[in-house]
Amino acid sequence: MRKGKGFCSLRGILTFIVFLVLTWMSHPSAGLGAQATKVTPEVGEIKIGVPARDPNFLPNWVAEYKGFFKEEGFTDAKILVFQGDAPTIQALAGGTIDLCVASLTGLVNSITSGQKFKAIWAGYNMAHFEWYALPKYKSIAETKGGRYGISKYGSMTDFLTRFMLRKAGLDPEKDVNILPLGGSAQFLAALASGQLDASILSIPNTYEAVDRGYVKLATQRELVSPDYPTHIVHTKEEFIAKNPNTIKAYLRATGRAIEWIKANRDEAANLVSKQMKYRVDHARKGIDDVAYGWHSDGRLAQEGMKIFWAIAIEAGDAKEAWPTSKWLDDRFLKTQDQWRK
Repeated sequence: MRKGKGFCSLRGILTFIVFLVLTWMSHPSAGLGAQATKVTPEVGEIKIGVPARDPNFLPNWVAEYKGFFKEEGFTDAKILVFQGDAPTIQALAGGTIDLCVASLTGLVNSITSGQKFKAIWAGYNMAHFEWYALPKYKSIAETKGGRYGISKYGSMTDFLTRFMLRKAGLDPEKDVNILPLGGSAQFLAALASGQLDASILSIPNTYEAVDRGYVKLATQRELVSPDYPTHIVHTKEEFIAKNPNTIKAYLRATGRAIEWIKANRDEAANLVSKQMKYRVDHARKGIDDVAYGWHSDGRLAQEGMKIFWAIAIEAGDAKEAWPTSKWLDDRFLKTQDQWRK
């Protein structure tokens, strides 16, 4: 009798062990913690919009180049380049693209105008602008009475320049002349011809400025804020509701791309050089200068968000800082431990 009971007890234990093994084999990630459940996107092809062919958006091209999009379940991924935020957002509104990586300013203005858009991810927190001046200037104070270049009035370059000047002790309304000239290439030409005394510049034109002997006056990262919500991923609220796994697959692919870039900077620089016609040395330095702002976990900028809302209020884009829930659907940020490696 005792033998029978012992046998039954042993058989029960063995049955339970077999059950646990089979369960683990069916769901191996359950016992590993570091892995997440892979998702299958609702759509086979995804169309991504960006406002420029710029290294800031490199994780998207790397995700395509390295096959990460296909590994995450997409049959095809198209990255469409537009000329600025406005046409990018128009493409999103019209259905030409599924989602975009573009400025938070553009998203705020879209929501204000009635578009049902929401951000879903951040992680492009580069404070990458710098200010350069002709060699005769050695400090911002010495540029008093000089001419500063920006892209256009009311732009990010305009408000960042005004913010920087105030922080450095100059009144942008009285102490300098601010001139709208289009973009970094035009700024360099205007500096060379003597039409400007100083200007805001972005990568890789900052490296060209150094090569020409211009003086670095300030950097956005040091004088304005260490980070900034330069770009965010956003889409239609309807797309979020219908395609949550598509969004997760996209974010997994670009997150993997960010980690790959940081670990393979020379190869990534060659890709930038090929795709964007940069000098390889400039591309390599550019990656080093912006990689700190790429975050595969999609985190929001910290100090930079305060500066963003201060600028938005000054520009008239908002009357006050918005609550995050007004512009961000944070379900993916909150649950990433369940679906993202």
